[in-house]
Amino acid sequence: MFNKLSRILRAPSTPAGPSQRHLAMAVLLVETARADFEDQPSERQAMQAALASVLGLDAQQVGELIEHAFAQAQQAVSLHEFLRTLNTELDRAAKCELLEWLWRVAYADGRVAPYEEARIRQLADLLFIAHADFVRLRLKVEAELSARA
Repeated sequence: MFNKLSRILRAPSTPAGPSQRHLAMAVLLVETARADFEDQPSERQAMQAALASVLGLDAQQVGELIEHAFAQAQQAVSLHEFLRTLNTELDRAAKCELLEWLWRVAYADGRVAPYEEARIRQLADLLFIAHADFVRLRLKVEAELSARA
């Protein structure tokens, strides 16, 4: 039994498959949307746009992924497994792109609630994204939104 356990612990971990990575990204988007305790259609639309754009999924796949992400986010005791997947699989540029989409979800209803900003700050820290990138991406999204207005 000890030999079996030590083989398991020494076995190289396999990289997360695309579905795990996709789910992890979707869960972080969901967590950002849920941070203000309101389920806004505009935030869901921003999540759909992000997942379709970044992951190249069709509308049905995106819908299923978002529903699965909401269920996982509700059941999860911690975000550790999702963050571990993303920290293992994504490089700095991909993490920054994800952070930009977190800001887009937060701004989707026209304002960023304090809880949303706190959640994004927490997620950025847990993804090891520099504070300068955190601020730069927020300002980028704000500038794009104000240019459209």
